[in-house]
Amino acid sequence: MPSSPDHPGSFSADRRSASGGGTGGASAGAGDAWSSFAAARTAADFCSAWLSLQCLQVPEVRAALLLLEQGGGTFVPAAVWPSAQSDVTYLAPAAEQCLGERQGKVLRGLPGALVIVAYPVELDGQLHGAAVLDVVERADDALQGVLRQLHWGIGWLETLFLRRQNLADAEILQRARIALDVLAVAGEQGRLPAMAMAVVNDLASRFACERVALGVDRGGRVRLLALSHSAFFEPKSQFVAALESAMDEALDQRRSVAYPPLAEADDGIAIAHRDFAAPRAVCSVVLASRGIGVGVLSFERGTPFTSDDRRAFEAVGSLLAPLLHSRIELHRWFAGRLVDKLRRIWQHLGDRRRPGLRVAVAFAVVLLLGVLFLDGDYRISARAVVEGEVQRAAVAPFAGFLREAPVRAGFVVRQGQMLATLDERDLLVERQRALAEREQHGARYRDALAKHERASANVSLAQMQQAESQLALVEDKLFRARIVAPFDGIVVSGDLSQLLGSPVEQGKLLFEIAPLDAYRVILKVEDRDIRDVRAGQTGKLVLSGLAGEALDFEVRNISMAEAEDGRNVFRVEAQLARNDLKLRPGMEGVGKINAGAQSHAWIWTHRLTDWLRLQAWTWLP
Repeated sequence: MPSSPDHPGSFSADRRSASGGGTGGASAGAGDAWSSFAAARTAADFCSAWLSLQCLQVPEVRAALLLLEQGGGTFVPAAVWPSAQSDVTYLAPAAEQCLGERQGKVLRGLPGALVIVAYPVELDGQLHGAAVLDVVERADDALQGVLRQLHWGIGWLETLFLRRQNLADAEILQRARIALDVLAVAGEQGRLPAMAMAVVNDLASRFACERVALGVDRGGRVRLLALSHSAFFEPKSQFVAALESAMDEALDQRRSVAYPPLAEADDGIAIAHRDFAAPRAVCSVVLASRGIGVGVLSFERGTPFTSDDRRAFEAVGSLLAPLLHSRIELHRWFAGRLVDKLRRIWQHLGDRRRPGLRVAVAFAVVLLLGVLFLDGDYRISARAVVEGEVQRAAVAPFAGFLREAPVRAGFVVRQGQMLATLDERDLLVERQRALAEREQHGARYRDALAKHERASANVSLAQMQQAESQLALVEDKLFRARIVAPFDGIVVSGDLSQLLGSPVEQGKLLFEIAPLDAYRVILKVEDRDIRDVRAGQTGKLVLSGLAGEALDFEVRNISMAEAEDGRNVFRVEAQLARNDLKLRPGMEGVGKINAGAQSHAWIWTHRLTDWLRLQAWTWLP
């Protein structure tokens, strides 16, 4: 009889069964429940044993219900206690409220029940069901204990869900492994026929099929490409025609077709498969790449196929289709692919539902005519660098030691500003020696004049003049020991700050200085473009540091060629139209020289045609 408030006798019997009427009965009931729970082999047995255990753990339970999600948000009874025939419909409102709020509930005052305790079954934030118990009235602390018992007991249900998920994942991984293995077999073959034969033979042995066939789409009709364990087949035989008709049936529907039909799935129309199959079972899977059906795989065997078989076939087809499509394209001649492409374009042009394509083709034709017959500005691009119009070198006036160098490359200097100083101590000593010698020879000269010794006076005079010459030379060196800027400008090169105290040779380049208001542009034009460059041509320059402004320039001179980065380039000197810009020597950019007007087609293709002419001249006899 149903365990409900309308049957108190049954309730008292069940309560005695739950409580055991004593320790021995409870222990026996719990032991049986645990044995059933441990021996459960199906989900229904597992849920029934679990619910029985919960009712034994919670005293004085009148009835219990376990709801689990079946799919699509539908919850159905997975177990009912004390028996599967018990009427527990009065627990449905409590279950709905628990599922809606997704939290444990203790409800009183519902029709036909004393106290109802409901707890949701959740895993990783996903709602899977609810457990509902009708218990005898008790204190709030005891009811909280019931909720805690359900909370801990639901952990056993999580193993059921995890087991289901693991089984599903294992099936998916198995199908993926099979598909990857088949793809590896196909990838080992370089050509389409060999690949098709290797694939059908592998699939036939892997799935224990009597025959596996692979057909490819040829103009909307499937043509048999390979048949397992058959090196040759007659394309016009009745068997091949029936097989291709079955493949066409699957390709036209863009879906897998099986005969006999699978009970749990709608396989669509299978008339051709029925005519071809008897008395065997046939399953055809469409191979689609980028939304286009490129082929069909057909499997035959004596026993009917299952849904798992079809899913495995579809997994293989989903990975095999792109590779098959690429091999089909590579297998065809270029002319055939071009003809198909042009045919499809022509068909699209004739489709009145595609006005945008017609407009695009018309625009492309007009653009092509414009490219061929309209002239454009031909400009020669070259890498450019800014240099000072005048560069003055500051060199060591004599051999000595560097004492001071307060400036280095990048410093802006004024005319007369000190750039570097050489050590003057040796020169000062030499000047003192020259002064002493001059005084000594001067005294001898005056003494000889007083004694009227003309010969001695002439010798002393010559020695005194020699000393004065040496003194003048030392004074000049002392003056030039301080190296100064010849004009206002910027130091282009030279950094002696780390060489203080080191010796320098006479004539050694110490600094290069360029003015700040006079620049020239050096364009490095490749030799294949130099024929179109002339003095007096104009152009525009964009520097990396001034990318937002195009500077006008005029070609002044074409210098000699030089090798740079493995290429032969010419130095073309140009003068900027403006000198009031904040430029620095060494700034780089790209310059374009205006070389006249030419057709756009010539501008875009002249380098290629020149290269072809040179290669032809090189290789032709």
